[in-house]
Amino acid sequence: MSASPDFSPPRRVLIVDADEGMRESASALLKLQGFEVAAAADGIEALTMFAREWFPVVVTDSAVPAVDGIEFVARLRILSLAPVYIIMLTDVSDVRFQEQGYCMGVDQYLMRANALGELVGRVQAGVTAIRRRQSSRTGRGHEPATVDLENGAHTARHLVGRLRAEIVQSGRSKKTLQLLSIGLDAADAAAFNQHTTTGSVSDTLLGAAHDAMRKKLDWVVRLPAPANTCRLVVVMPESGPSEVSAMEQTIRNAFVHWGLSSAANGIRLSLGLAFFAGDEDGPAALELLGQAERSRRSNDAMSKSAATRSTPESIPAQDAA
Repeated sequence: MSASPDFSPPRRVLIVDADEGMRESASALLKLQGFEVAAAADGIEALTMFAREWFPVVVTDSAVPAVDGIEFVARLRILSLAPVYIIMLTDVSDVRFQEQGYCMGVDQYLMRANALGELVGRVQAGVTAIRRRQSSRTGRGHEPATVDLENGAHTARHLVGRLRAEIVQSGRSKKTLQLLSIGLDAADAAAFNQHTTTGSVSDTLLGAAHDAMRKKLDWVVRLPAPANTCRLVVVMPESGPSEVSAMEQTIRNAFVHWGLSSAANGIRLSLGLAFFAGDEDGPAALELLGQAERSRRSNDAMSKSAATRSTPESIPAQDAA
């Protein structure tokens, strides 16, 4: 029996920052965790080092000397012959500024003020992401396009970059882009972990979305979610009410034997919709995603309220008095 392939990348990190104190502090923290660390004071030096040796994780400031931070990321992506996870330090929290970076290849932003406290965890996540990307089946053969933020294989870069391209295309074609936000909430771990012939709750939901997706058009995002819940967003370019209705019906049909909305079963489905008609200035990718999620939460709240009103509750004696 042949051994399973090892997809673990080397624990090697490149730090790019003009601030010598930041370079030294970041390097010391990472070395304590067993990482091999190299540091560069400007973009030209860093690109030269990267061209000579693979660094699976690169931590760079957004204001890199000699080469602009965003341009540095773009050049790094061109040079890379293997996967690389890029963390950018910044003082700017503006959504559109960060969207530009995601579209150019930034995986994660880290606020500079909190950088040292969060750096080790972010770098560890980067190593995990590289390993999962190399072992992932996503994108192979004819499998539906899935951006998986929950298992760490992908990051905001993959989501924002793809969604930004869809928004731009919608504006050019004047065809409606729709985002269907889907949530499944279980009452407890037992309800969430139950299985049927179609698999677990999470597998059934993702499988149903895949079944209803239009080939070479729709794609799906699996988002990080709290315990005993799962969250998907189906991105539906060039779509109308009939396509959304078909997707919703396929998902509901997949759970017909699960007893959705049954108090005894403890599983609740919720959906929300956001759209861009292409006839106005396009929203930021994360803004459109937020609209879909807010719609889902609003619909979920109304459903829970309606269910509460339809279920009479006994009044405790002390309150009745």
